[in-house]
Amino acid sequence: MQQTLGHRDQADAFGADAGRWPAVFPYIRQIGVVDMTYPYKLHPKAELAIDPRMSLSQHFHLHEFTRSQTAEKYDLYNVPREEAEVANLKALSINVLEPVRALFDRYVIITSGFRCATLNRLIGGAITSQHLFGEAADIIIRGVPVCDAALAIVGSGIAFDQLIYEARLRGDAWQEWLHVSHRRLGPNRGEVLTCVQDVDGKRTLAGIQPVVDQTLSTTARSDAGGAHAA
Repeated sequence: MQQTLGHRDQADAFGADAGRWPAVFPYIRQIGVVDMTYPYKLHPKAELAIDPRMSLSQHFHLHEFTRSQTAEKYDLYNVPREEAEVANLKALSINVLEPVRALFDRYVIITSGFRCATLNRLIGGAITSQHLFGEAADIIIRGVPVCDAALAIVGSGIAFDQLIYEARLRGDAWQEWLHVSHRRLGPNRGEVLTCVQDVDGKRTLAGIQPVVDQTLSTTARSDAGGAHAA
């Protein structure tokens, strides 16, 4: 199944942290279906009107945008409440993430997607973050250097609102990821930025700037970023 491959990709990306994902359990009481192959556990506060396991596009599912180590830690119900938020995530998946996946012919790993207001505040996201509305995702492409991926997406003609190459120095290693967004109701600005956080503080640069020594780069973790994103 595609879902199983996706979680295997998560394990490759996040190492031991991937073991934090909830174990499989029956869904008889929730929806009358038992699926012992799908590794997703419904939050006890879940409202069945919006099922976290729903498909958004050919290769992306809602739960990929809602899972979060921080939300799990604080027992937050990080699932869209509004149909418009789901529609935004579908538009993001169809118009940006699917074309990115096709461009590289590789799995796109979402490290941070939809955020409820409490989660966004806890991880230091911008108060106007597009993550709050289901319009943005932080991603890495399996096996592709993050800066190289950013440059390729810029040259691809994919219709994004923002593409931000984000790099954060943690200790002696860099964490990198891409923030991508899409406005379902438009207009999409096609804005391209680089946001860097290191010993000199935070700064935002125009375009994609290769600021990271790749020998010191490390994979971005879930809930790692988005504080600079609109």
